[in-house]
Amino acid sequence: MYDMHYDLLTILYFNLTKQNPLSNIPKLLKNCKKIYQHNVLGGIINLYFMSPEEMLEELGITEEELHNVEKMFKKSITYLEQLKKEKIIPYDIEFLYSIEGCDYLKNENDLEILYNLGLRAILPVWNEKNKFGSGNRSEEGLTELGKRLIKKAMNLGIIVDVSHANQKTFYNILEVVEEQMKYNKDAIVMATHSNVKSICHKERNLDDQQLKRLKELGCYIGLFTNSKFLSDNYQELDYKERQEVFLKHLNYIIYQIKFPIDKIIVSTDDMNFHPDPKYHRTEAFKIETIAIDMYELIKKNLSEAIAEAILIKNPQTIIKKVK
Repeated sequence: MYDMHYDLLTILYFNLTKQNPLSNIPKLLKNCKKIYQHNVLGGIINLYFMSPEEMLEELGITEEELHNVEKMFKKSITYLEQLKKEKIIPYDIEFLYSIEGCDYLKNENDLEILYNLGLRAILPVWNEKNKFGSGNRSEEGLTELGKRLIKKAMNLGIIVDVSHANQKTFYNILEVVEEQMKYNKDAIVMATHSNVKSICHKERNLDDQQLKRLKELGCYIGLFTNSKFLSDNYQELDYKERQEVFLKHLNYIIYQIKFPIDKIIVSTDDMNFHPDPKYHRTEAFKIETIAIDMYELIKKNLSEAIAEAILIKNPQTIIKKVK
């Protein structure tokens, strides 16, 4: 399988920068081996950004560091290449680089600099409001600067990811996308980690109208395995029950929304790398066996062709198109 939203670039920066006293390098190396050796084949890996206070508290990353995204991006990729050379991560793994939360970009022109360094996807907002738009903890929509950011991204061939956007920003982004698609039909837009709100009533999940709008525009939907966003009573469920709920979301996308199979992907957004257990999330699959377990689940309950498409072929199509 390909994990289409995992914060590996932040994980590397968090653990390997000398400025961070919270890191746990042995755990990082062990987890990378579990995830990428004979398990996950690649996907989209993120450098993510929150408020300065949250970045310092949760990741030990200072405000001074935050205002040099280019430097952080370069460092993270350097660490990744180092792990490939040491054969902790396979050298031929297929990754796309992403930034989640564009808070610390000055304007849309920064995208060109980062594109030349390998950036291929952005989430304009995380949960909070920034200069480009608003996440699900705020009520405002896409700003004029945000509209320019979306247009610039699409012109460069950078994927636009609408996960985390509030409803107003979500629809504003898709308005820009629809207009730009008249000129750039190959643009890729997706919600990489957003489940079905009618099944699990979390603010970050998408309602039927949002899902249908994504379908109309030929966008991708990425279901994800964080149990908190799969079920309102996730704490009461064991692994088998969480996987059944994951399957319920997938069935809903396919049979109720009638999303095309070739526009469905999956992600983990796993946080178990963090040394503090309070940031850990209850997943529906064990990360070390997620690829085979998810493949077998979808194969058994839907078909092998659908498992192959969602977990392998669709991500490969995306990666090939933008890499």
